[in-house]
Amino acid sequence: MRVVDLRAEYTVDLLGTEVRHPRLSWRIEGAAKQLACRIRAAVGETALGEDDLLWDSGTVAGDATFDIAYGGPALASMQRVWWSVEVTSDDGTARSGASWFEAGLLSPDDWRGEWIEAEDAFAAADRAAGVNWVWGETSLDARPHAFRLDFDAPADLVRAEVLIAGKDHLRGVWVNGAKSPLDWHFDWDTYLPFWGTLGAYDGEVTPGRNSVCALVEADTTGFFPVDGGAFAALIRLHRADGSVERIVGKAFRVLADPPSGWTDTGFDAGGWAPVVASTSWAQGDPRPSEPAMLLRTGFEVTKPVAAARLYATALGAYDASINGQPVSDAILAPEITVARSHILYQSYDVTALIAQGGNVLGATVADGFYASPFGWRIERYGFGPAPRRFRAMLRVDYADGTQDWVTTGPDWKIATSPILKSEIYDGETFDARMVQSGWDAPGFDDSGWSAVTLGVAPNTRLIAQTSPALERMGVLEPRSISEPKPGRHVLDFGQNFSGWVRLRARGPAGTTIRLKFAELLNPDGTVDQANLRLARATDTFILAGTGEDEVFEPRFTYHGFRYVEVEGTFSAVSIDDVVGVVVHSACAETGALSFPDSPLLQQIANNALWAQRSNFFAVPTDCPQRDERMGWMGDIQVFLDAAAFNMAVDPFIRRFLLEARAAQRDDGAYPIVVPQPLSFPDVVTAGWSEAGIILPWQLWQRYGDTAVIDENWAAMEAWMAFVARSNPDHIWREDRGLDLGDWLSVDAIKPDDETTPRVLCATAYWAWSAQLMAEMAEATGRDAACWRMLRAAIGEAYAAEFVSESGICGNGSQTSQVLSLAFGLVPDDRRAAAAQVLADETRGRGMKLSTGFLGTPYLLDVLADAGLWDEVSGLMLQTGYPSWGYMPEQGATTMWERWNGDTGDLSMNSYNHYAFGAVVGFFWRRLAGIAPAAPGFRRIAVRPVWLPQVGRVSASYESLVGTIATETGGDANGLNRLKLTVPANAIAEVELPAGNWRGVPEDSGEKSGVLRFEIGAGTYEFMR
Repeated sequence: MRVVDLRAEYTVDLLGTEVRHPRLSWRIEGAAKQLACRIRAAVGETALGEDDLLWDSGTVAGDATFDIAYGGPALASMQRVWWSVEVTSDDGTARSGASWFEAGLLSPDDWRGEWIEAEDAFAAADRAAGVNWVWGETSLDARPHAFRLDFDAPADLVRAEVLIAGKDHLRGVWVNGAKSPLDWHFDWDTYLPFWGTLGAYDGEVTPGRNSVCALVEADTTGFFPVDGGAFAALIRLHRADGSVERIVGKAFRVLADPPSGWTDTGFDAGGWAPVVASTSWAQGDPRPSEPAMLLRTGFEVTKPVAAARLYATALGAYDASINGQPVSDAILAPEITVARSHILYQSYDVTALIAQGGNVLGATVADGFYASPFGWRIERYGFGPAPRRFRAMLRVDYADGTQDWVTTGPDWKIATSPILKSEIYDGETFDARMVQSGWDAPGFDDSGWSAVTLGVAPNTRLIAQTSPALERMGVLEPRSISEPKPGRHVLDFGQNFSGWVRLRARGPAGTTIRLKFAELLNPDGTVDQANLRLARATDTFILAGTGEDEVFEPRFTYHGFRYVEVEGTFSAVSIDDVVGVVVHSACAETGALSFPDSPLLQQIANNALWAQRSNFFAVPTDCPQRDERMGWMGDIQVFLDAAAFNMAVDPFIRRFLLEARAAQRDDGAYPIVVPQPLSFPDVVTAGWSEAGIILPWQLWQRYGDTAVIDENWAAMEAWMAFVARSNPDHIWREDRGLDLGDWLSVDAIKPDDETTPRVLCATAYWAWSAQLMAEMAEATGRDAACWRMLRAAIGEAYAAEFVSESGICGNGSQTSQVLSLAFGLVPDDRRAAAAQVLADETRGRGMKLSTGFLGTPYLLDVLADAGLWDEVSGLMLQTGYPSWGYMPEQGATTMWERWNGDTGDLSMNSYNHYAFGAVVGFFWRRLAGIAPAAPGFRRIAVRPVWLPQVGRVSASYESLVGTIATETGGDANGLNRLKLTVPANAIAEVELPAGNWRGVPEDSGEKSGVLRFEIGAGTYEFMR
């Protein structure tokens, strides 16, 4: 027997935790069942064998191997605790090796060092000029608003920059009467609100009198809440002496419905009204992009080092290094958060990087999620105010017991980095001519660098990140290369994924290479970025001209793509010069699912996995490619069932739930997007907001994690109170917010069309949430009776309101039937009829579905529960539109956002969305026969079904208690073979079709055509 895989808070070697009594877990191998355990904890690894322990649980009878709280003294800041466990089974006793967990900074007073600003003098001067949002007197005014500025440019003017933004629609910009061209791939009349960041507009500005005009329209109606208009401007006048004069939007005048000729150079706008501050939700800073900055400080080490820890964070994103070596593999730290509530900080063990003598702590600080243009409104600093800032402290523990600190402060130096732009959507620009070799290593001459400016401490908390970081998770080689136009090479990676490419090139100094990323190709073979909307998704590399190969790989952006177009006047790119770098949160992959006889289902499963890889990106996002990439709550609540088979997701989703709680309104309402920019509509919607309840329940089911229930209980209660407050008759009629309903269902002409009654969807989710609350309350010793009563009341009202005597639910749509049956809302005497309504509707469509985001995840389960296996097979194996199989038939390598992603307005389609990949949960639970029968898979529901059209299925899942594996075989008469591996300390509840099976226990029971038995750890093969 072996005791392995020791974890604290579901993490191996937990560093930086703020949980004072972490939950512990382990696995046993080579034994059937744990009978007792004993946990020891101490201040050091060697002390575990001594009497002076922090905690000794004593011998505790029982088979619990997870969700066990550390029982020693509460962790102190930065304290490391070593622990081991001794297990007794029928096969004897075994003791694990030692493991550890270490606390982070448990109090704000533990922090040392100051916030330092990370911007250059030019960006600081822009910020000081006060580029704010302005408008006319009436916020919600649909009339076009004209903004005009007449100004004098100095006689020694060298050049001028005109930067303009208008919300919600900028209809034109005129410089000295001439209309400026628009630097986008769509026109002025688009519905897209590209207003959040100032855009540069060409025009001739000369010494003397000039005019700049802009026409802006605000939305006053729409599907999303409207909030009024806003305008921003920055005009830079560069003079011969190198100085820059700045004029901003508050200098303009405004008039609604301007007269003809208002853009003419001689027009007199002196009677127009001065602008006023906009009252819209526009809160971001519209200033244009700025370069990433280099920060450094030196320190001396003169004694042997025992340990060293670096604690760091930023408002922006940072890469830290010590003596030129990166402190970790993390990317885009500190990742996206609800910044008004908290910013994440990271803890690094940097002991091996500290040298005797001189050392250097360096950091590159870029935009990251905090400062990049983000959200549909493309606003910089959408999560909090400028400027970018950095804070860090390095603790060096010496062998003699003393300690030194290196902290951010006025002794640090700053310089502009070669990274001239670093934006999440638009990409990264790197000028290799600006590289300062050795800048973050000892011996570098930083006398030409500037002293840093100390920044204002943000009014937010610093919280440790212990969830998996964003990392490089692999590489992909291009499948092919083409040159559709001279000098434009297109590489096809054969797979849609998230990340970037690493490029090797050589050429003269100043040579510019552009890399454009896309999911699609134009008919002429060039990349098609239309569906990326406002995201430019372009990286730029400017060569230093060393005469040798130069390598470019971005650090502060990412893309979702299959194709990359390389353009530039340099030596021709070859297929060997480019490699794709796959980037996502480093969640360990735990599942392997195989369909030897069904390549279609195999491709669907693969596509869902790649969509998960692409969108588990700091938080669970909707897509990795366009101007969105946000944490939509509805997408993950429908997909987590499948996701938790593919990857170990407990710490990742618990981190997301931290954001959900931080974003929850005072009235208890969860938002639909987390985290969301400050200007994003603050709305709820059924099926999205309930992720705050569904995700904790799913984690408890998969990992036996009751801590996640405790962490979220108050927030979950507040949500339930919010819904109940305005709906006393137990039908959710009021306060449904945005009310997306069965989003992107097949019959919808517009995405927000109501194809299933929204009140039905909302009430069904309310009922299910009440049921989950009752289950979680019971699991944690809380009062479950009140939640059962609520569930019963909603169920009674639902049946009366929505379920007819003939079994038709709501309007009889597939989703009406599915939600009603899936959530147990159809009275027993009408369930068969309701299922038949669904079957008839499905057959009437030619074995095709019509469900959207809310109905799709449960469709096959509802049919399976009713024994409608022909309909299950027909839907699963369908390749015509609409179906899961239609996507791979059209060449998809990830799941699509829409069933018809290849038709209609392609600019509205994402080709890398995991929501419809929820079907893979059905593959695991029903086809492979692996599902939790008790939280944490202590009991396993092994109930595989055999569908001749699907054929054999094999699966292996690394659960918290060990490897669960199944292989099925059969023929036209049904299932005739099951190979099963049950891990130690688990029980499998097996169900097989009745028959003469070999290998089953003698006490197996047969009832209603099903053979049932339980079996413990081991590998078995059952045949008939």
